[in-house]
Amino acid sequence: MKSSSRERAEQIICWLRDYAQRRINSRLMDERRCITPHIVLDFGKKGLLSMIVPQSYGGLGLGYREIIQVVEQVAAIDLNLALFIALNNVLGIYPILKYGTAQIKETYLKNLTEGRDLAAFAITEPGAGSNPRGIKAKAQADGKGGWLLSGTKIWSGSASWSSVISTCAYVVDEQGESLGMTAFTIPENAQGLRQGPEALTMGMRGMVQNKIYFDQVKVNRQNVLGEIGSGFKVAHDVMQLGRLGIGAISLGGMKRCAQLMLRYGKRRSLGMERLITKQITLERLSDLTAAIGAIECLLNSIATWLDEGKPVPEQAYIVSKIIAPELMWQAADNLVQLLGGRGYIESNLAPQILRDARVLRIFEGPTETLQIHLGFLALYHTPQLCSSINEFLEATKVSDKLQNTADFCRSYMKQKKLSWNAHDKISEKKLSQRLSQIIAENLGDVAAWAFMFGCVQKIYKSEQTDELKRISNWTQKHFYTKIANAIQEDFYEQSRMNNNQVENIINQYAETIGNVEQTLAGEDNQLDEYLCKNEKLQ
Repeated sequence: MKSSSRERAEQIICWLRDYAQRRINSRLMDERRCITPHIVLDFGKKGLLSMIVPQSYGGLGLGYREIIQVVEQVAAIDLNLALFIALNNVLGIYPILKYGTAQIKETYLKNLTEGRDLAAFAITEPGAGSNPRGIKAKAQADGKGGWLLSGTKIWSGSASWSSVISTCAYVVDEQGESLGMTAFTIPENAQGLRQGPEALTMGMRGMVQNKIYFDQVKVNRQNVLGEIGSGFKVAHDVMQLGRLGIGAISLGGMKRCAQLMLRYGKRRSLGMERLITKQITLERLSDLTAAIGAIECLLNSIATWLDEGKPVPEQAYIVSKIIAPELMWQAADNLVQLLGGRGYIESNLAPQILRDARVLRIFEGPTETLQIHLGFLALYHTPQLCSSINEFLEATKVSDKLQNTADFCRSYMKQKKLSWNAHDKISEKKLSQRLSQIIAENLGDVAAWAFMFGCVQKIYKSEQTDELKRISNWTQKHFYTKIANAIQEDFYEQSRMNNNQVENIINQYAETIGNVEQTLAGEDNQLDEYLCKNEKLQ
């Protein structure tokens, strides 16, 4: 089965490389803000939109390692297309495949697998982004054994193109009691479901991101994904896999940046020397290739655990999302910088790569949010985190350093609490919260790189090549740098300003730059009142 999955993936990758040269124009899709229709159709026919679906349902049935390889290849061709196929597989199909009822699977999987339909997952709301507990959507009992779902979702990828949309809402029974967050799958043509306006995004312009309005949409138990009240579990599971996908997209993008930097560096001359011979160019390419190798070690480790049916620690997915997009963004920025003025010209590839890469640091949880989450885990549940590193990576020395860093941070916080005086203008509780967040963000970075270093070390022990040794040394350097940042003793001094002080300083800028808001009207998109269905202008 593994051999078969590998062969199918190799065939797809071979087809993609030929197809991309003949049938894909990334700049055209970017300018038109739409993926070319024939690409969606061809990807569907080739099974790229349903790689995760088992062959028993008609899908490609690729293993996770092969899925990562295919996504990586697509990302090297076009980051937008990679996000599109990853979204359809992970956010669209995966929750139906894993949590859908037999009826839901029978209704939707065939067309989704054949590429005839697309699927989306709408969870983000105006007041609920990285924190799904802020969701306001509700499914109120209708007295007939079902519910009426109402709410507004934003930035839902591929939603207006999809035939089926999964979403989350709080279920409320007839007595007004909440039964918890619940996930539902709803057909796009359901009465009360209305597609809202598209967002004009900075990058990833080919893929639609739009609002969805649910106005008393009828749902019942057949629409439920998983169990009533298990919506957080479903959403969490989907988001974890999505974070792995973002790591794979980042990896493919980083390799493409390296190719373009090398191509330009070998051809561009400065005086009597090629740009590739300059020390700063070599340093950046050396760092980039080491970063690529480290990300490969991490993603391959996670994919192998999944393929072997082993439980994967939550931290592994978080680390993939924290580190890979940041390194991808750095690679894209260095690409633009190396190209100089040429890097600022739209037709030279680099600007679109930079714009498309930017969302990866935000999508499925911003870097800072995940760093703080991982940092609090390291701060208050250190044994649990260190145990994962030991169990999955057999990296005792790495976990010991993480343990020592966490011990230092806890000791530092305790000392600071004892030293605070009554003259502080804000309460001790607020000071403590602010300090703990700063420490958690730094400690989260340490924990992320500890996991990364552990992955690289484990692979290096089994394959002691010169390249893996170089990657291990590079990862170790970053790990130790993060530790040094975390144990500096001026956290509190760096954060002395409170929100009022910040606001007062920024408000003073109006004296030098004013506070201008442009009000000149733009395009008129309103339908003429004489052409509206109703007499009153809509």
